[in-house]
Amino acid sequence: MKLYLKLLSAAAVVAGLLACSRNDADWVVSQQEPSRAPETMESLWKTSPLDVDDVRRGLFSIIQSYADTCASMTFSRFLEGEDWLASSLVRYNDILACYNAAFDRVLDALADEAPADGEVHIWMLYNMGYVVRTASGSFGIDIYHRRGAELAPYLDFYASTHVHQDHRCDALADAMLAAGKPVLTNYLDIAGYEYTSGEAKDYSIGNFSIHSFITNHNNGESNVPVTVFRIDCGADAGNLVLMHSGDSNFLPGQYASVKDDKIDIYIPRYAPNELTENNVIGQVFTPDYVLLSHILELSHSDPDSSRWTLEQGLTRASLLDCDNTYMPFWGEKLVWKDGKLQ
Repeated sequence: MKLYLKLLSAAAVVAGLLACSRNDADWVVSQQEPSRAPETMESLWKTSPLDVDDVRRGLFSIIQSYADTCASMTFSRFLEGEDWLASSLVRYNDILACYNAAFDRVLDALADEAPADGEVHIWMLYNMGYVVRTASGSFGIDIYHRRGAELAPYLDFYASTHVHQDHRCDALADAMLAAGKPVLTNYLDIAGYEYTSGEAKDYSIGNFSIHSFITNHNNGESNVPVTVFRIDCGADAGNLVLMHSGDSNFLPGQYASVKDDKIDIYIPRYAPNELTENNVIGQVFTPDYVLLSHILELSHSDPDSSRWTLEQGLTRASLLDCDNTYMPFWGEKLVWKDGKLQ
């Protein structure tokens, strides 16, 4: 009898979380069948971030509808909950099923695919988290995922731009450290650790040459240091230069060390202060490609709290001062080859 009551109570918790609407008090059972949302993701992955056609927009509309029924509290409980709860949510909650399917796709690719010499594989995992792989090495940056630690065997280093929750994965950092692999941050509190720096610093890891420098997050009370990482991926990657700025403010003076640098791919956030991305894009440096990120962050409650919608992301991408600005989504792969993205 006690076991029955425990299982019944657990089922009630899952049902409530699954149905959690924008009003967290309105918990009703809304979904009884396992989610088929991963099929939507499979369809999306047959399109290209480089070509936003009607099919892709239609799929984005469906995915947005999934996200709109998932409150930030549900996502937080999913991240923090025990495995049985997370598994249940992934099985029945549409947007979390998408989130999990995207991770599976990236993990499978890391296990099974190897770039040819001169190629770079770039996966958008979630929010501002990217995994980059060359013929000789790989790294992750701003990984924020419940399953992030599973990436550790495949990465040569992990970089996190700042201390905020949605740009770090402590489980991945711990797994990397346990394996003796570098974790690059401005906040990791380990005495004498060579990969923690609160000022500009250069690193060499395998064939990767990394230049880092410090910017600020914003001008308010929640300001924290943000490290921007400019990464030359090496000769066997055609010396692709990728720069990721996390939640950096776009203050031109803070980007002085990369002024007029070669930047092939730049990964910025969607700026809360409209179009301040253009304070640096085309002004301080001129990237060949921009991959606009920090879209549909489920830990935020709504667009007013920086949960930017997919449509907002597409609109913003069209306004940035780089003709080749795109918005990849979870689990999508881009290939750098012969000096361009494919």
